[in-house]
Amino acid sequence: MAPTKGSARRFLSGLGTLAVMLVIGYVAFTANQGRLPGTPVTTVRAAFADVGQLQAGSEVRQNGITIGQVSAVALVNGRPVVTMDVHGGVSMYRDGYAGIWDQSALAQKFVELRAGDPASGPLGDGTLPVSQTESTHDLVQVLDVFDPPTRAALGDALRQLGGGLAGYGPGLHGFIGTAPGVLSDVGQLSTTLVSDRTDLPGLLHTSDRLSSRFTGREYQWTELLHQTDETLRALDVDNGQPLGDTVTKLPGTLRAVRTALDDADQPLTDLASAAGDLRSGARSLGRATPDVRGVFREAHAPLDRIPGVSDDAKPAVADLSRTFSDAQSLTPKLADALSSVAPPLKVLAPYAPDLGTFAFDLSNLIVNHDGWEHRLRIMAGAPSLPTLLVNQLKDTNNPYPTPGQAIRDRDPNGGEIPGR
Repeated sequence: MAPTKGSARRFLSGLGTLAVMLVIGYVAFTANQGRLPGTPVTTVRAAFADVGQLQAGSEVRQNGITIGQVSAVALVNGRPVVTMDVHGGVSMYRDGYAGIWDQSALAQKFVELRAGDPASGPLGDGTLPVSQTESTHDLVQVLDVFDPPTRAALGDALRQLGGGLAGYGPGLHGFIGTAPGVLSDVGQLSTTLVSDRTDLPGLLHTSDRLSSRFTGREYQWTELLHQTDETLRALDVDNGQPLGDTVTKLPGTLRAVRTALDDADQPLTDLASAAGDLRSGARSLGRATPDVRGVFREAHAPLDRIPGVSDDAKPAVADLSRTFSDAQSLTPKLADALSSVAPPLKVLAPYAPDLGTFAFDLSNLIVNHDGWEHRLRIMAGAPSLPTLLVNQLKDTNNPYPTPGQAIRDRDPNGGEIPGR
């Protein structure tokens, strides 16, 4: 059967698609090697003392920019020689430099090239010697400074850390998910720390002074921590059941305490008022304190004499003690007598002036005066009968005067008794 136009067209389309795919695959392959088709390539060789983890396909850079890749690593005369394909027509000279540097902490390497001085001539097919190259510095070489037990312990710690991170994968994932917010908070915290209001240098200075106070007191701090440990162990007795019961009852207790404190507001207010009233008294006491101090200072000499005075008074006090002891039996009788005399004395009290006049007149009768002759006549009779005195004069005074009236009858002007 002769081919039709449609089948020929489909054949040509498939052939063109295959060609395009071959071109795309070639471009992808060459691009994976770090160059595009048609880009000029310069081959550079360099000898190293140690290439570490460097391998074919590693990047070649110049001033941090990728310019090629390692095409082969081979041993030549017992030394590793690295062959590099440098793209873009970069020239390499005999005094050039090549160093194996770390690309990451996971031992990934790259080669850093420096072209050198054109005056030294092109490198061509030559090889940079070891003197112009820098070998790799692996983490293993850094760890060689530790002794074998330390390296073994470090390796065990890293393995346990890796296992722990693997076991806490979900938590680590959650932490990474919340990291933006955490970083924002950290930024705000950093801004606060560098603020002038925070005064972080002053805080650090104060912290340094505080820490210096602990110097020489390590034993006391050790004892304090030991006692704190014992206290916490006591709180954990019976699996913390007593502490749990206490915490359960704590809300009710706090409410009761709050009520009690509310009730104490008025007494505390009164106490504050009383304290204010006492302030003036305390101020006066403060002003009087110097005078009191002076009294105590000056009273020293008189007080020194008190023992001598008390010694001299001992005999008199002893006699008074016996006197009072003897008077104990007389005291009740004297009290009764005074009680019995009280009613008559109340009756006679209004006549006290007249009793004085009577006593004065009676004393005149019994006292002897030179050239005087006393004659007294007492007549009993009714109140209307006159009493005749020595001078035979008629007495017109009231024979039954009221209290105090007799003196006024005898001397209406002044009440003085004649002859006094």
